[in-house]
Amino acid sequence: MTDLLRLSLRAPGDAAARLLATFPGTAAAWQGLVLVTCVSVVLTALIQGAMPMMPMEGAATGFGLTPFVYAGLLGVSLVLLAGGMTAAGRVLGGAGRFGQALALVVWLEVLAMALRLVQGVLILVLPPLAGLVGLAGLVWLFWCLARFIQTLHGFSGIGRAVVALFLAFLAIGTGLALVLALTGLTVQGGLSNV
Repeated sequence: MTDLLRLSLRAPGDAAARLLATFPGTAAAWQGLVLVTCVSVVLTALIQGAMPMMPMEGAATGFGLTPFVYAGLLGVSLVLLAGGMTAAGRVLGGAGRFGQALALVVWLEVLAMALRLVQGVLILVLPPLAGLVGLAGLVWLFWCLARFIQTLHGFSGIGRAVVALFLAFLAIGTGLALVLALTGLTVQGGLSNV
């Protein structure tokens, strides 16, 4: 796993190719989704609990959601991302399948958790650096996702992958808005430092 983490840092496309070459099947991808969703919620709660309390006037602190609701929203958004990646890529001539996309999304969430862990440590040790690392990490995660889409669908260049990523995010935003509207949930506050 550490080798795959290092490879993802240096060459996300090669990491995606390795994941797809050893793809364990859709059932394992679903199990991985449940696992990373639970671990991500616990990690986020631990990081927020360990952060020094900083008074912010007029701002709510914390999730504003219960851990179960947050886990549900995270799981749904990861599934929507995998579906959006698959559908958008196929519209643009790609050949990726949903199970493979789900495995790549699960790995992307593992990378995001590693980034959150680093950022959480930096918040305690060097708070000014944590924001820069978070911003750089966000750009890196978008780059990883674009390379994952390129590898998943066998695109020759990154251009179609970026378009597919844009279309996937449109689908996710629409899907989450529908889920929130149908369930009557509202997100109060925000996810600070994540």
